[in-house]
Amino acid sequence: MNKQQIYDYLNQENVWYEITEHEAVYNMAELSNIEIPYPEYDAKNLFVRDDRWDDKYFW
Repeated sequence: MNKQQIYDYLNQENVWYEITEHEAVYNMAELSNIEIPYPEYDAKNLFVRDDRWDDKYFW
């Protein structure tokens, strides 16, 4: 799925979401240099896949 397909799916399922685009950060020290909404809440993403890339999961 590309970005637009993900947004379309979330809308179709009536899932509320907010999009904030920012440069990639690799640790919490780098995050402190970026202005993001809700700075009091930390969020991390986890992307998991199998060896053949057949199954992919995003948390």
